[in-house]
Amino acid sequence: MSTKGWRYWCAYAVMIAPNAAVGLTLAAMPPILPELAARLGSDRAAQLVTSVSGFGMIVGGLFSGRLLERTGVRQFTLASLVIYGVFGTLGWFLSGALAMGLSRFVLGMGGVFFSTAALALTAATFTGEARSRVIGLQQATSQVVNVCAVFIVGALVAVTGWRGAFLLYGAFAVVLFVLALLGVSRSLSTAGVGDTPATVTDGAASAALSAGDTTSAASSSRFLRNIAPVCALTTLMGILTVIPMAQLPFVLAANGQGSPQQVSLVLGVNFVFAAISAMSFARLTGRFGKPATFMAGLTCGMAGIALMGLTHGLDWSCVAAALAGLGTGIYNTYVFDHGVEISPPVYHGRAAGLLFAFMFFGAFINPLVAGAFAQLFGLHHSFPAMAAVAVLCGLPVILARRA
Repeated sequence: MSTKGWRYWCAYAVMIAPNAAVGLTLAAMPPILPELAARLGSDRAAQLVTSVSGFGMIVGGLFSGRLLERTGVRQFTLASLVIYGVFGTLGWFLSGALAMGLSRFVLGMGGVFFSTAALALTAATFTGEARSRVIGLQQATSQVVNVCAVFIVGALVAVTGWRGAFLLYGAFAVVLFVLALLGVSRSLSTAGVGDTPATVTDGAASAALSAGDTTSAASSSRFLRNIAPVCALTTLMGILTVIPMAQLPFVLAANGQGSPQQVSLVLGVNFVFAAISAMSFARLTGRFGKPATFMAGLTCGMAGIALMGLTHGLDWSCVAAALAGLGTGIYNTYVFDHGVEISPPVYHGRAAGLLFAFMFFGAFINPLVAGAFAQLFGLHHSFPAMAAVAVLCGLPVILARRA
């Protein structure tokens, strides 16, 4: 066993934080939406200002990998956290919808820049089951942060007013910046396969992540052909992941259970079970294999989404949210783990950026997809319809991996 010092744990904390950073970008806003709408003059303006950060993540993710290759992992990590903290905190000072929207667009880019760096560093540092375990922790950490952010923002707002929510971005960035400064720039004594230690310095990680002169047009083309199906699958997972947050509240309201307390309870159950399954991903794949684990997670998650539309009691809504959460933790971990697994080390940065971009593209188009299904099948029956289509789309994954 390798001895792990405090620098190792600083770097490890950075590596499990990418999904939390991008999740916080959106999770910190719902508690202040009424006050923000009053300030900007309309609910629509507040919603646009909030959601534009997601568009920044999509745009930033498309070229974050190439930027990472040119700057190196340490420099890119630190710079991304500066962008995240500064532009996130600007909401404390800005007033107009345009200025706040632009700041949140750059905030989204900073979030996906950091997420790309952290996931690429994870891929360069860990292999096999150890990497799957860390990526699972990334997903679990995101769920925990989503839950905690609501309560932390509530406490901040009680003391500072509604603008206090924007201070959370700065605090989060400062903590991660210090951890990255102390950990990523030093040697990382990490566990690779089994108990075999692997020493990864920032220079070594940067070399693994940097294409430099080692890539060619042919290898880049092969990489894009390999990653394209995973990006399509990631888009589907992005659509499915936000169904509980974006669509379930409408079903609960139609069932007469739409109070904030009831919605918070159901979503809390979803977050908790997603964290549990994400942390269990490496153990499950070690026993059953990755394709089977993915398909089991997708089936479980879609059973939960179908049940959301078919049930009318609060207790059954919690059961549905739990099933959906179990699936979310597994299939989201799978797409990120599989995406970096099939990519050569020199392309880990590009793979990470593209995966985050397409995940948030899926989340971005969720209202359009869910709205189309609702028009075709009605609100309640649209949930089992979406679940059935998702399972059918996931079947080729198992068939392709077993071929």
